[in-house]
Amino acid sequence: MSDTLLSPRRQRLRASLAFALVNLLPVWLIALRYVPYLEVPGDVLGVSYLILTWTGHFALLVLLAWIPLGLLALVVPRRVLWLPAALLATAGLWLLLLDTGVYAQYRFHINHFMVSLFLNDKNGDIFSFTLSTWLTVGGIALGLLIAEAWLAARLFASPRTWRLPLWRGVTLLMVAMIASHAVHVVADARYRKSVTQQVGIYPLLFPATAKDFMKEHGWLDPRAARADQVNLNRQTADTLRWPKAPLECTPGDDPPNVLFILIDSWRHDEYGPGNTPAMHAALADEGRRYTNHYSGGNATRTGVMSLFYGLTGNYYRLLQDTQTPSLLVSRLQEQGYDLGIFSSASLDSVGFDRSIFASVAELPSAAPGDTPVARDRNMTKAWLDWQAKRRRENTPAPWLSLLFYDAPHGYSVPERMELPFQPAAATMDYLKLGPDTDPAPYRNLHRNAVYFDDQLIARVIEDLKTSGEWDDTVLVVTGDHGQSFNDFGHNYWGHNSHFAAPQIRVPMILHGPGIASGEHDGTTSHLDAVPTLMRHVLGCSNPSSDYSHGRDMLQADLDHDWVVASSYLDYAVIEKERITVIDGTGGWRVVDRRLDPLEETISPAVFEAMQALKRFYAQ
Repeated sequence: MSDTLLSPRRQRLRASLAFALVNLLPVWLIALRYVPYLEVPGDVLGVSYLILTWTGHFALLVLLAWIPLGLLALVVPRRVLWLPAALLATAGLWLLLLDTGVYAQYRFHINHFMVSLFLNDKNGDIFSFTLSTWLTVGGIALGLLIAEAWLAARLFASPRTWRLPLWRGVTLLMVAMIASHAVHVVADARYRKSVTQQVGIYPLLFPATAKDFMKEHGWLDPRAARADQVNLNRQTADTLRWPKAPLECTPGDDPPNVLFILIDSWRHDEYGPGNTPAMHAALADEGRRYTNHYSGGNATRTGVMSLFYGLTGNYYRLLQDTQTPSLLVSRLQEQGYDLGIFSSASLDSVGFDRSIFASVAELPSAAPGDTPVARDRNMTKAWLDWQAKRRRENTPAPWLSLLFYDAPHGYSVPERMELPFQPAAATMDYLKLGPDTDPAPYRNLHRNAVYFDDQLIARVIEDLKTSGEWDDTVLVVTGDHGQSFNDFGHNYWGHNSHFAAPQIRVPMILHGPGIASGEHDGTTSHLDAVPTLMRHVLGCSNPSSDYSHGRDMLQADLDHDWVVASSYLDYAVIEKERITVIDGTGGWRVVDRRLDPLEETISPAVFEAMQALKRFYAQ
């Protein structure tokens, strides 16, 4: 087509489309960062889906991003159109690059919840980045902007750009996209996991399904019917029936105090005379230690939720949306307990103000301080002051309290503290982490942070002993979740990315009246804490199945065959030798305790778990 036959408006439109299509190349290249987390398909259907989806889905995302640029091209002169084009392309590529980093760390994509956490994380309680990290990110953005500005200026000025067969190229890309969805329809109906297991790596992919249609026409593979019966991801109701029966509780005449001490990101192997000498000295002969204990989540939200509700993580969204508080907390309030809730990081940032503590009229904000170390110190002092005030006023009521420490989560230690674990990194730098990174310095930094918090907890224990309340207080000492340091060579760091022991196995020690000392080697869970306290503190006679997924931890024979843990999106059924992970799209996989793939069969435990998970939904 001759240049003279194209109006200036059409020239600008075609140039903007050419700019978008050229940017599809760096999009494909950046998206290669997802490849290490993609299990390579082993059949023709899986390979076809990979090629078609890689080509068509990312093309669709680019074309959707081009729409506002195309509209601008209709009205903005060519001499200035390069600027919004460069800004839009830079933002898109930077966001994709950021998403690949998030996916590498957490195995899920940037979503509304993560963005909300970031925007509301004013104190850096959840996201904490060093200056070098910000400079690197800024440098990448600046480099992208310069490159995109040069590219836009060249393409918009060249008449050859307007003569390219652009719409034919768009048509081919959209055919690939449609074909990928058609492949998924067939694979989903026929339970071809070489296809369905790929879905999670693509951002903003919502693959088409037509299982009912395929079933009606007799095209459904029997394996798909079996998976449909398992129904791994469906919730059959959106309202609660919890508890299932009215609670019958008769507290004793002298009810004990209850104190939860939580350490964020505390691993199961970071308790003992070396790492936590103060707690070990106080609890070794008096406390009851659970040596094979699991959090109900690999992240703070689901880990703490499981501890205070005794419910699995799939209930959290409903509990938060309906502002339903912890049954344990609200019952203790009804019994006249004073509440002293103290946290180093903000409880609001993970929604506990609208869930666990929704019944608490005045929930304190995060402790003051510029670092986790400062906040942990100030929180401990605030608790000690609260106790001193209660005693001065001779308050007779028992109390429920939470102390939630944050230093290990923030890899934070005092500047002049003697650090017992060496060699130790000065800070955590996520940009340096990789499959070949030596984990020892970062692991030791984390251990030193736990050691620091142990010194603060020593002051709490000493206060209880000095005041005479030690023997009248039920103490629950544990972590919300664990922390990975590339333990199995799969490049997992931090938490909220898998369900093996480093991220979900945590210390658990109970102490108090009626709790025999010693060690319990059976498998236990955070879900068991609420039944234990409801029975032995509140005197509730109901079976724990009326209000919890857990059981009484003081039963000598307690040893779960399986436990459930959740992340923000996924959840897992954890057995003695295998872990079945169900992702947010309904896909599933089976791994061993070291995260190596196992044969993908559905065990009886998974069927049991699926029944348990829906126990408290109204039918």
